[in-house]
Amino acid sequence: MIQVQLIDVRPLWTRQFKRSVYTCIIANLIGDPTPEVIGCSFSAEMKAFDLSGNEVFLTEFASNITCFKIASVSKESVIELISGALDGYVYVMDIKGNPIWSKEVGSSVICMETGDIINDSREEILVGLENQHLIGLDNEGKEFLKYVAKESIIDCTIGYFSDDFLGKIFVLLKSGKIVNVDNKCNSVVVSQLHNNPTSIAFSEFYGQPTLIIGDRDGSIKIINSDMEIIGEFSLEEKITSMDNAVIPTEPHEDVFLVAASKNTVTLLRLSKGKTIESNKELVKIDAHAQLPSIIKTEPVSEQPKIKKTDPDVTLTTTPTTVSVRPQTVRVLRGGQLEGGEYIFKVKVINDKIYNITDVDIHILSYPEESLVLSRVDGHQKISTDRAKFHKISKGGGFVSPSFVFKPKKDCIKGKIHAVINFIDEEDRIKTINVEPHDIRIICGLLKPKKVTSEDFDKLTNDLLTFKKVGQDLTIYYKPEQLYQKLFVLLKNKNFAIIDSDQQDSNGKFLGFIKGFAEGSFNKKGVGLKLTITGTEGEQFSTLKVEVFAEDKDMTPSIISEFENAVNPQTCPECEGNIPIDLVKQMMLGSVAYCEACGAQLRELSEKEN
Repeated sequence: MIQVQLIDVRPLWTRQFKRSVYTCIIANLIGDPTPEVIGCSFSAEMKAFDLSGNEVFLTEFASNITCFKIASVSKESVIELISGALDGYVYVMDIKGNPIWSKEVGSSVICMETGDIINDSREEILVGLENQHLIGLDNEGKEFLKYVAKESIIDCTIGYFSDDFLGKIFVLLKSGKIVNVDNKCNSVVVSQLHNNPTSIAFSEFYGQPTLIIGDRDGSIKIINSDMEIIGEFSLEEKITSMDNAVIPTEPHEDVFLVAASKNTVTLLRLSKGKTIESNKELVKIDAHAQLPSIIKTEPVSEQPKIKKTDPDVTLTTTPTTVSVRPQTVRVLRGGQLEGGEYIFKVKVINDKIYNITDVDIHILSYPEESLVLSRVDGHQKISTDRAKFHKISKGGGFVSPSFVFKPKKDCIKGKIHAVINFIDEEDRIKTINVEPHDIRIICGLLKPKKVTSEDFDKLTNDLLTFKKVGQDLTIYYKPEQLYQKLFVLLKNKNFAIIDSDQQDSNGKFLGFIKGFAEGSFNKKGVGLKLTITGTEGEQFSTLKVEVFAEDKDMTPSIISEFENAVNPQTCPECEGNIPIDLVKQMMLGSVAYCEACGAQLRELSEKEN
């Protein structure tokens, strides 16, 4: 019988960022004896922590970077910063940010890894691109490898498994295939994963080579060269990036794994577990996996992902044994304005293999100055701020009560805080703190009011009590397209169209739209003037938003709503607004992904809008 060493995975700490983390690494940036845990987020910040979780530094980071590594590639310096970007370049810089060399690779960089690919005792750079190409760059930036996948690349890693494999390169494709590639671009499929894999890394654990797979459910699986699962852990949020490091210590070595999920990085420690007989107790990562020597040459095709997680999930982090999927209780929440009421819905899903009982969903606080909690739909009646359920069945059972709020002001802003208690299979009380839900709504509570163009000018004159606030926004739409969208949008936001016009002169576009409305409660008026300028044919415009509001509290919410609403779309999966930087990326023809849930974004057609 073959004896196999299992790996125990245990969390050490978790740290948060302002926005989603798209890449994380363990590397020695400062030059001290131990490495740092480094994360880069969509808020254009880089944070570094020591191995104890203490923040070492925080700095700004270029917003167009998608991948980041620290290595010594060119040998110009011991510590070199290597980054891949949306502009289709790979940059190598010294520790002070001075350029060493850069290489145009022809497409946005999706993933990147460094390692000795050609056995010259130096590190090369492996780069996966949006156009489905995988290229290798040597120490001077010269291309020595170009492999074309038949579907989109999600991630890549470098490591020697055994002589049974073609080479050191492993590529994770959108369909879930893991492809092994050699330096001559020969390839074989070594496994077909079915749990929506999102990230791959190579680790040497006490001389035992392993691959580490992260997936959309937040599960991390460690597999050996026979594609058997020898270690597992769940972060319960989609894994967006992973890295690991081996640190020699006396009398053994420490192996650390860092994983990014949503807006957090988590440091985990890998240690030796029990030893078992592989053919009796281990589970294959893929039930249909075969040894590389008998696998056919790779067919493969789809779209890559640049990063993020299922929305609105609040979970505790617990270690798991080898299993098909995490056994957890998940929580999702969201809200919207319907028929003059604000509906806040909480969905509790029981993925455990046991029932949970006495489930109590409790609203702790909400913006009482603007909302009244009137009732709860879809639950056992106890009180207006609680929903009580006797049990939720195992294996995916769920409940989804709705808390119904009645607005009492024209402007709603604030957070809804909720908590969930239940009793688990061991008769223990468990608590989940639901992620706070932000509300900032005004336009949905307005009523259109028709006035003449002359009256509009009089009502919005600075001599009256109206407050004028102007703001210029860069919108990545052609000006003529933006004008048409805003005309429809103004009506949808409950503004009566008072006046509008558009002109084209010498390739320059100028358009304006005026709207007027009043509050449902205080009857105070609000005027809106949207001015669109741009150059004919260019893929961006300037939008000036001018708000004339009797109630000054309305102004920030109106500007915020219009800034979000003029994005080309909301996310098709989580329905969240897409930030402007991702809109730009999408409108310029690059693939973009929702930071909240990881869904691929595409521009809606006029019919869909």
